[in-house]
Amino acid sequence: MATDGHSTFSSTPQTPIERIKQKLDIVEEIGAVVTLRKSGKAFKGLCPFHGERTPSFYVFPETGTWRCFGCNEGGDIFSFVEKQQGFDFAEALSMLAERAGVTLERSYGGITTAEEAAETATRKRLRALNESAAIWFHHQLLQASEAQYARTYLESRGVNNESLALWRLGFAPDGDALTRYLMSQGYTQKELVEAGFTREREPNNGRPGGLYDYFRNRLIFPIRDARGQTIAFGGRDLAGGTPKYLNSPQSLLFDKSATLYGFDLARDAIKRNDRVVIVEGYMDAIVTHQYGTRNVVACIGSAITEKHIRQIKKLTRRVTLALDPDAAGESAAARGIVVAQQAFDRVAVPVPVPMAPSHRPGAQNRRNVPQGMVRFEEQVDAEITVARLPAHEDPDEFVRRDPDGWRHAITEAQPLIDFLIDTQTAGLALDTPQGKLEARRRLLPVIAQVRDRTLADDYVGRLAQKLRLDKIDLRRDLSATRQRLDREAQARPPLQTSAHAAQAKQATHDSDDTSSVENADTVGGKSYEARQERSERGGGSSAAIGAIEEVHARRASLAGQLAQSAEHALETYCVGLALAYPVAWGDLQAILEPADFTSAETRAIFVALADEMEAITVLQQDLSDLPADADLPTFDPAAFEAALHPALAEVAAQAQEQVATEGGGVPEGADPTHVARDAAYRLKRMRLKAQMAELDALQRDAEQSHDADTLRALLIQKQRLLTQRRTIDAASALFG
Repeated sequence: MATDGHSTFSSTPQTPIERIKQKLDIVEEIGAVVTLRKSGKAFKGLCPFHGERTPSFYVFPETGTWRCFGCNEGGDIFSFVEKQQGFDFAEALSMLAERAGVTLERSYGGITTAEEAAETATRKRLRALNESAAIWFHHQLLQASEAQYARTYLESRGVNNESLALWRLGFAPDGDALTRYLMSQGYTQKELVEAGFTREREPNNGRPGGLYDYFRNRLIFPIRDARGQTIAFGGRDLAGGTPKYLNSPQSLLFDKSATLYGFDLARDAIKRNDRVVIVEGYMDAIVTHQYGTRNVVACIGSAITEKHIRQIKKLTRRVTLALDPDAAGESAAARGIVVAQQAFDRVAVPVPVPMAPSHRPGAQNRRNVPQGMVRFEEQVDAEITVARLPAHEDPDEFVRRDPDGWRHAITEAQPLIDFLIDTQTAGLALDTPQGKLEARRRLLPVIAQVRDRTLADDYVGRLAQKLRLDKIDLRRDLSATRQRLDREAQARPPLQTSAHAAQAKQATHDSDDTSSVENADTVGGKSYEARQERSERGGGSSAAIGAIEEVHARRASLAGQLAQSAEHALETYCVGLALAYPVAWGDLQAILEPADFTSAETRAIFVALADEMEAITVLQQDLSDLPADADLPTFDPAAFEAALHPALAEVAAQAQEQVATEGGGVPEGADPTHVARDAAYRLKRMRLKAQMAELDALQRDAEQSHDADTLRALLIQKQRLLTQRRTIDAASALFG
């Protein structure tokens, strides 16, 4: 049940996001993660996003928002799920919609096709089917006499009872027992075959046909998605059969190339440690978790993919590969490094540019890049390391034998270039010219991708020492290699930026939280206190007091809705200005931040715009050496809107329409940047005013309860907000 205060959002919610907010109680949802206690009209607790001793994290049920006055994070139920779970906007929307029982129409136009409705129903049915199978498998492992060997095997691998329950391990006996059980639960033969639980046996040599279980005499590892829901299964053979490992087939729920085993259990530890450790097998993940390394996940099939990295980079930019120390493991690590480098974002970093000999004083570069100063180059925004494990020992064996050694191997993991130098030169006759030449051919292009010149020079020195070559010669070869790679990159057709960024945006354009901070007690607080005072004095008849209270309540509700409507209209206007006048983006971004947008949709669009504009800037700088008449990538509103999630694309279209209407956009002859700057300052003032109102209400509560620590913290925050407001006022006056 939603709190009564949620009714202030909208009496007739129209969008899926509004319906979700109305149906879910934000106090209940956040309270499942944070211990909250009542504080006046709000609830407070210790912030889950930064360490603190005095609670500064508040949830406001009347407005369906939360804010931490310690780290200045805030938002609505969507932003909390995104930040706490590491989800993007689409993932948070899907999870909360399912929890609220709200159907998401793909078109967001109010019409659901028969095919879409059928797919939604199929997904729900498949989730229930997987859950039933997981329970059955787990029961077999715990109770069935045939599972004794599996239980003994797990004990021999060091898996304790707590891990067995945490990962809900199971056992699949021979025969068709699972098929019979699931059909007794009302599932059809077709459903079982499509879900990968059952196979059909053809009659052969007098042997009858029929159904049989896909997983037989195997230890079962339930595979869960990021939300902890079972989506597939992995089975390890225990009888010497082949294949050793068997996985569920691809389905509506399960994509092997996008699923990391243990990700649901490792998420918090990954954020806390700011590092993810990737291992190769189910047992590696389970046992290392058991021994305290809880930021470990495993690839299913041992291949690291770009989809894996998309999930990881929402939580951390630091990746340590701890794959098996054999040829296959080293090969997988090398492939993983390449994939990670390609999938992680790239950032523009300043690199010194020597002054050209022909440069004349006073002359300007045609791209307005000062010569003799710096240029910008791309660098992978990630730290990728490789843990070197003892020969012939998998991670689970190593951690059981030497827990301290395992932890040391992770903390002292080898930089990827060092790992590649070792692995790429293994097997080469480095004392021969041919071996040295091959090593240079393999490694110089890799080192050329390291745009930190100091670090690259260090790597060249290590390679020179390994090959027993002159470092100066290798440095010259590296420069030639880098120039060749740059020429090849420039020779490729210019990128269509919006299309290029679409894939990354689908996973990352909402990677920050989608905030929706409302005014908690702007009007209602004073009305409530006045009513309490009148009630205590006993003045007037109860009927008259009741009528007055009702009027005050209606006025407060109307005032709140009007304020929210005006604020939302201004947010949409700012987004529309950015879409219609890209030249104004710099002014908008300089003044506003994502937390200034109270609507989940407008905030997500603002974040997506920031990602898109940054990508365009980096590409323009990277292509600055192209001929003057070359077409550089520019912002394309239509392509940007097409790449958005449907729930956001609809709002983006409305924002553009609002700006395009007569009187709704930029007045004739006005400078779009000035109009955008004015709108941004107005929105910023609104946000600061709303936050100040929240602090005022909390301050009253703290004073009444004599909570000195909270009061002191709130006063510090009020002073900070006052400073921000003075800065905004001064800037507004300066720029008119």
